[in-house]
Amino acid sequence: MKKVICILLLVLSMGAMYYFSSQDGRKSSEQSNKVVKAIDEVRNEVTLKDPKLISIKDKIFNKLRGYGKSFVVRKAAHFSIYACIGVSILLVIYIFLKKVTLSAIIAFILAVMYAVFDERRQLAIDGRAGSIKDVFIDSAGAFTGIFIVAIILLMGKGIWTMFSKKSEDRAS
Repeated sequence: MKKVICILLLVLSMGAMYYFSSQDGRKSSEQSNKVVKAIDEVRNEVTLKDPKLISIKDKIFNKLRGYGKSFVVRKAAHFSIYACIGVSILLVIYIFLKKVTLSAIIAFILAVMYAVFDERRQLAIDGRAGSIKDVFIDSAGAFTGIFIVAIILLMGKGIWTMFSKKSEDRAS
């Protein structure tokens, strides 16, 4: 059952990226603008009172000044979906290999290859352009997702091993 769920997660995440990348430039911009509008509506309802949060918000806004909101939403979407793709590839490989580090390395390589393929494919779609910057953003997203889940898997293995040894020691 784990295999089926992980493979389904992989197919869905890669399929979602393929779907979004297949849209022409106009349709893609419309979707980004809808997300920006939704974020603006939420932001208008939320007021920050904590000075630390206000300071962080101001720093982020200052760094992003000059980039359109749609640009930021698109790049965040790239990062996020490739984090999901990286994690799902990692889980599928880990289920078969049971080796976290090797699975993480292979997953990262495959995620980067998919990012390159995806950007290359966008060159053939009206109003879209492939970008090496997007490959780096996609790769960073995949790396981040893979790294976090690999750490969780390693910690889980360590805890499992620790408790297994304790129960063996009690049995002796």
